Order: sequence, then structure tokens, then C-alpha cells
Amino acid sequence: MKTLLAAILGTLVMSLAAAQTTPQYLADRHVARGVQCAACHGQDAPKAALPEDKDRHEPCVACHGFYDKVAQRTVPKNPEEMNPHSQHDGNLPCTTCHKGHQAGKNYCAGCHYYNFKVP
Repeated sequence: MKTLLAAILGTLVMSLAAAQTTPQYLADRHVARGVQCAACHGQDAPKAALPEDKDRHEPCVACHGFYDKVAQRTVPKNPEEMNPHSQHDGNLPCTTCHKGHQAGKNYCAGCHYYNFKVP
């Protein structure tokens, strides 16, 4: 009985540890890859909002490229699926969908039925 209880408790502890190390939000994924907060937020990180340049470009473009480049990398394998980065609303700010420290939002689902997960 004690062995069974120890095995159950051990499994529970391992599951909780794994859940805590799994990146939850986009910011967590960046940190897991070694990207420091200041890379996106500037020197006032972590409290500062994402800075924009005079053309309203967010710091995302420094690593990920501009909208057209991202659209080329996110072409779906199935031609009937929608590419969220190639759509009729133009070059939306990245933060329209990608929230960083919160769950991402499927902006397109406001008008369409596109079922894709936004990191």
C-alpha cells in the first residue's frame, strides 16, 4: 500500500513539475528560447509596453520580419486553409492576435469561422 501511494505521489509531483516548465504564453516561449524581456520591451522591461517606431512597427519585426515575410512562412499545407498573415485587413499590428503575456486571440474569428490556435 505504501509503495502504491508513493508511486501515485511521485507521478503527481512529476506531472506538476512538467506543467510548470511548459511555456504557457508567447512571452514564456521567448524566455524559454533565451530571449530577454528587454529585447521586446526595451530597457524599461518588464513593465514597459512594446515600443513602436515612427511607422508603428513593433519590435517583433526585428526577429520575425515584416508581415509579407511572416505570411510566406505561414502558408498552410492544405490550400483550403486560411493563412492568418495573408488576409484582407492588411498589416495588422502583431499584438492584434499575439498577446505575449496572455492567451493569443483569433482576430479573424470575429467575422469568419477560422479555427486556428494563436500562440
